[in-house]
Amino acid sequence: MSLNSFTVKKFLLTAGLLIVLGQGLWQLPELQDYLFPVEHVELILRRASKECPIIEGGLIMLNARIDYLTWFQAHNGPDQKVSADRLLAFPFSEAIRPLAPRYFWHINIYLAHKNRAKVERKLRHLDALFKNINGDFRVGSAHDSPAIPAKTAAVSSSMKQIKQFQDQCIHYNAKLIELTKQLAWLEDNGYKK
Repeated sequence: MSLNSFTVKKFLLTAGLLIVLGQGLWQLPELQDYLFPVEHVELILRRASKECPIIEGGLIMLNARIDYLTWFQAHNGPDQKVSADRLLAFPFSEAIRPLAPRYFWHINIYLAHKNRAKVERKLRHLDALFKNINGDFRVGSAHDSPAIPAKTAAVSSSMKQIKQFQDQCIHYNAKLIELTKQLAWLEDNGYKK
């Protein structure tokens, strides 16, 4: 009787490990490209269309914060008045600026770095998604199926959109590098007072 239970346990363990292996293989990007090329490309398109506006907003905010720090460095003095425009854009920073200028400087440098890191992380994520695309999408093994031209046409049009997103990300990356250099310069030249 114990031989049967040992055999059953061995069988269940083997079956469980095979299920786990199958689930892991199922999620490989190469297998997804081979089995479901249209769905995989559409997933990448949805992710890119969701992430690009967030990246653009992050770059706009980083640019605004760098401009704010540049303005503060150029107009450093006790006669600075609180501006309504800057108060709307940076309420906390503008409120503490006249009271604690050194703290204001350091907190804004920290927030700019935090924003830069967020944009950089999102760009790396999109870059990894785009590197999964090799342009060689195969559609199943049934080559005589009438659905194949429709699928390859859908992949082809999606690839054009992905190319546009890639070009957009190259532009975002160049802008991020430029803003990072400006931020490093501001951080090195620091608050003078």
